[in-house]
Order: sequence, then C-alpha cells, then structure tokens
Amino acid sequence: MRSRRAIRVALAEGAVVSVSEAAAWLPVEDAEARRWLHWRGLVKDLSGRPVVVWRAVLDALQLDDEPGGGSGAPAAVAMPRVSLDSK
Repeated sequence: MRSRRAIRVALAEGAVVSVSEAAAWLPVEDAEARRWLHWRGLVKDLSGRPVVVWRAVLDALQLDDEPGGGSGAPAAVAMPRVSLDSK
C-alpha cells in the first residue's frame, strides 16, 4: 500500500475525490479535516454525491488557511455589554 505522502504527490491537482479521501490525505485527524473542508466550502455536489476538487484544497492551503489552524470556524467577535434595565 502506498503512503499518504506518495498518494498526495502522485495525485493530479485537478482530481475529483470523495470527502473521505480528501480528509485522509490531509495531515490532520480525519474529523478535523472534514470540518475544515466543509467550513471552507470545498465540498461540492456531483450528482448527489459530495466530492472535493484537490486543486481547491491546495489553493486554500496556499492562503495559509491550514486545516489545523483553529477550531474550523471564524473567531467570535466580542460585543459590548449593554444594560437592559429600563430607566
């Protein structure tokens, strides 16, 4: 069986793969990779099946938006506290 690294190197940039395959090829836990793929909008529908275009994954990673770089969601913005007491 080929290593994940060998598969990633041999994989054509434009390959269309399943979400499971794309998650397995990323160097983080599969569940985290799946969340990141969905959060980044990289999961597309092909005749009712979720797929990923590997080139889009590489492009997203080039933006320094790495899969392990956070919780998988944008950071919450603190809102100022407002008094609800009526005067």
